[in-house]
Amino acid sequence: MATWAKIVIRSVGVLNSAVLLLGLSFLADSVYKIAIGQIKASSDEPYFYVAFATMAAIEIVFIGIFLVASYRFARGRLSAVNLYSIAVLLYVVYVPNIGLMWRLGGSIGASIAAATGISSGTAPFAYLLFFIHPMSFPPFPLYPALTVVLVQLVKWRGVQRAVPVSA
Repeated sequence: MATWAKIVIRSVGVLNSAVLLLGLSFLADSVYKIAIGQIKASSDEPYFYVAFATMAAIEIVFIGIFLVASYRFARGRLSAVNLYSIAVLLYVVYVPNIGLMWRLGGSIGASIAAATGISSGTAPFAYLLFFIHPMSFPPFPLYPALTVVLVQLVKWRGVQRAVPVSA
């Protein structure tokens, strides 16, 4: 693999790891505050705890997969490109659907909306580039999508250069 490709892959891995660990600390703080009773559901949000537990579990799975891929990227391995790409594809589908679920209305929509605000452990990862396009709604996870394009390009260029050309 070319030097520039290793630099790009490792940079993506290190930056992803940093923002994902930051998000994980936010999620852990929210779980702790709910566990000690500092954050409580109101009567308008009867399904808050179920929504929070479900979303926190989904967020932890995403963070875990992204951290595994980021670790492999930081080691300069292209083997994590497909895992990362599939996980980001699923994540890009997940994020807007949560926003759409707010519109279910009534107590279910209110519970999901309330849980979304405190169970977003992947928010620093998803909205790292929020300042580039802050008005998109539903919010689109621009940074993960751009990094998928970047690592796929590095993988494609690496494979293209590795295959000898024969006449």
